[in-house]
Amino acid sequence: MKKSELRKQIIENRKKFDQAKIISSSKNIIHKLSEDEHFLKADFVGIYHPTKNEMDLTSLINMYPQKGFAYPKIINDKIMYLQIDKNTVLKKSNFGVNEPVYGFDITSKLEVILVPALGMTKDNYRLGYGKGYYDKFFKVYSNPYKIGIIYEEEEISFEIMQYDVKLDTYFKG
Repeated sequence: MKKSELRKQIIENRKKFDQAKIISSSKNIIHKLSEDEHFLKADFVGIYHPTKNEMDLTSLINMYPQKGFAYPKIINDKIMYLQIDKNTVLKKSNFGVNEPVYGFDITSKLEVILVPALGMTKDNYRLGYGKGYYDKFFKVYSNPYKIGIIYEEEEISFEIMQYDVKLDTYFKG
């Protein structure tokens, strides 16, 4: 199936998710992360603010106050990670994603990045929303350990393109 068709199908399926499924899946991912050596060792973590029924992992911020967490923000058509704290003000972007209005750019300090995905292949390729921001980002910043985040039923297959960037692993909620 084409990426565009898969995208549409997964987005439609996610619209049917109830809060119980989202909460349960989010807790499952948080549990897996709390046992993951890469996440536990990292001082700086890229996380995302959930949108469109994505899993909510933001409780990690309070669970691990010693870590520096950052949200992605699109600036000049590129992802930049801005450090967040309890005073961070978020604003909806043109894509409907909550981004920090301001913050310190800690992009180059990130050791682990939790990457929202619509689906993942068994060999760690991510299906995103189709803009290619993460693929472009990971071509420049390849060092952070990249963990895709999907729901249990979102392990998929699609034709890999030359611009697709392989993640290190993924967790299913």
